[in-house]
Amino acid sequence: MTIWGTQSRISTDPYARRRGRGHSRTLWGVVPAILLLFALAPGVGAEEAGRGRPQVLKLTLADAVLIALTNDVALRSSYMDRHLQRIDLETAERQYTLPTDPKLTLSAGRSSTYVSPAGGSAQDLNNAGNLAATLAIPTGGSFTFAWNNKGDRTDTGQPFAYSSDWSLTFVQPLLKGGGIENAAYSVRIARIAEERNILGLRGAIAAVIRAAIAAFRNYKSAERQLVIAEMGLVRARSLLDYNREMIAAGRMAGTEIVQTQADIAAQETSLINAKNSVEEARLALLQALNIDRHTPLAAAEESDLMVPPPEQEKALVLALQNRTDYLAALKGLEEKKLALDKAQRNRLWSLNLTAGTSDGAASTTLGNYDAALRRAIGSGPERNWSAGLSLEIPLVPMTADRRSYLGAKNDLEKATLAFDKMKADIGISVQNTIRNVEANYRSLISARRAKELADRKLSIEREKLGAGRTTNFQLVSFQKDVQTAQINESAALTSYLNALTSLDDTLGTTLATWGITVKPEDDQVRPPGARGPQP
Repeated sequence: MTIWGTQSRISTDPYARRRGRGHSRTLWGVVPAILLLFALAPGVGAEEAGRGRPQVLKLTLADAVLIALTNDVALRSSYMDRHLQRIDLETAERQYTLPTDPKLTLSAGRSSTYVSPAGGSAQDLNNAGNLAATLAIPTGGSFTFAWNNKGDRTDTGQPFAYSSDWSLTFVQPLLKGGGIENAAYSVRIARIAEERNILGLRGAIAAVIRAAIAAFRNYKSAERQLVIAEMGLVRARSLLDYNREMIAAGRMAGTEIVQTQADIAAQETSLINAKNSVEEARLALLQALNIDRHTPLAAAEESDLMVPPPEQEKALVLALQNRTDYLAALKGLEEKKLALDKAQRNRLWSLNLTAGTSDGAASTTLGNYDAALRRAIGSGPERNWSAGLSLEIPLVPMTADRRSYLGAKNDLEKATLAFDKMKADIGISVQNTIRNVEANYRSLISARRAKELADRKLSIEREKLGAGRTTNFQLVSFQKDVQTAQINESAALTSYLNALTSLDDTLGTTLATWGITVKPEDDQVRPPGARGPQP
């Protein structure tokens, strides 16, 4: 049995025991009205206070987690960044299907140039339209197309001079910078970056859940401490009344009551401190939930049933499959390997195959421009053609490419060392966490047994005091023992529940425990059972 409940006021029976209701660790129990309350802007609690005493908000742990996920500003900002991150991936994915940054440049201008006193000034009018685009291909080569059109009238009354020319150039690296794997480097890096973005988002959600759980349990622990302090004061005052009756009956010396009065003063001090701790923990919880600071709370008890942890080897496999920091490090290692492959390819000499064709035509009148344009585009035999090879040979041993290769190799070796160290640390962390869960549960059982024995000891001592076979000092001491046992039980319960949360964190199963999935297309936290992107 346990003394904990969700209310801070207790009955006049100094030895009344309370048990709060357990709850299931699921988000389905959240009342829609709670979501509506926290969708409102801060200040709702203050407005209710103006109309009367605000209603106490009863929270389960699941309620607190869902509210925190809904209101957390940093998490909402992370989801806002997802739109740009998806654009980055889409841009990288379509580099072989759409030209890279095609540009159309249009210009028009007019200028006046002084010629002579007799000739006056020349009034020049010009305009131009230019198009340029580059299309990459999977082999590492590229096609570059440019089309330039220009019109110019040198002076008023002079005819326009039009010109149109275009060029198509192909460049294919055969050694340095070439190859399908080398060409796909930017796309593969973009995909890895997207996977790391998802892992980072999962980690951010788990961090919000852990923060909400910690704030909730701190508040619940403070509530328990308040109940303990109130019960201690009730016991002390009840004993004071009993002492007065015994003194009036001549069965106790008057000086014996001083010990009880001193205990009452100490209990009142503990009660003041407990109330302050409750208020401090309440504000911290409201801050974690990002809701109005005037909202009164009552936290429900959690289930304290033993959750058997998995076997150590299975737990390690589970951790390596789910931990976001480990998976992110794995992706980082893959990124370093790609960078090394690219740098190794770029150490080769630069041998490029180039080919191109171009043509152009000019006309002096607007009426002839259409024919000149058709000739520029369609006159295959009259075009300019070119093809060739170009080779660049470095003359020094330590080139910039060589230095980049050595740097990439060094980065990969350091990343491998850090990765191996992380894997070993995870194994140690899993072992410690599983042991802590089991040890904390045994401590909880022991603390509850100690509290029950302290209650029995106090009951026996009270009977002995009534029979005159013990002292008031001894009874006060036993009452303090009961209070200490209650505090130890509360601490043991919180430690056990925190050990379970730490187990989730160590195994990377926090999101799975709370039934939350993260999809690349999501724009907000996906509740359990939701399908498709959230509106």
